[in-house]
Amino acid sequence: MSERKISSLHEGSATDHDRQDTSTPARPNRQPANKRARQNPADKKPRRVTRDYLMNYATWYLERFTASRARLEKLMRGKIRLSIAEYDTDPQEAEDWMKSVLNTCEAAGFINDQAYALGRARSMLRKGKAMRVIGADLNARGIASHLIDQTITDLRDQADDAADHDMRGTDPNLAAAAAYARRRRLGPFRRPDQRDEKRDKDLAALARQGFSYDIALRIIDADSNDLENLLQIIDGL
Repeated sequence: MSERKISSLHEGSATDHDRQDTSTPARPNRQPANKRARQNPADKKPRRVTRDYLMNYATWYLERFTASRARLEKLMRGKIRLSIAEYDTDPQEAEDWMKSVLNTCEAAGFINDQAYALGRARSMLRKGKAMRVIGADLNARGIASHLIDQTITDLRDQADDAADHDMRGTDPNLAAAAAYARRRRLGPFRRPDQRDEKRDKDLAALARQGFSYDIALRIIDADSNDLENLLQIIDGL
């Protein structure tokens, strides 16, 4: 190769090298400011509470979730507490706003503790919850005791309506225990070769759900075909 060609190659290499050396360094990736803000929710200031704010919050929440009056009140009290700490909101005024909003929602039918309690109780029974567990759950959610009593009565009536004629008057706890056994594949819903080995474990599982030993025994030792009428009650709710 001639000296001229070699020289041009070296010159080209040097030029390429120089271009690489003088190129602008790549900038590090930076997260957008709004993404950084989302990663620090604790830095977000609470909203100042007004009646309009509480009304808007209640409407937004009830459009998305079914709630008891006590549940919504608990959530709004949390908003009020933050507003008092941040903006020195008057506690009595905020209390009056909250009660006004709750009463408005109740009058409009957005809050209906009786319907809420019955719907939740029916769902829990279908999942295999004992009646006393259902009552305790409603109490923990702030449902008044007289409404809980009425809900349990209504639930028994609905279970009775769903039963065959010869099964009327059956304890709903039996049907719920059968539903739980089916759901968790306990007792008669296990493989036959596992039933004896898992019997005590299955009895304990029903006991933890709030069922009496007698009910647990009747369900775990039954044949799956014998539970069809009980499961019909649950499926008919």
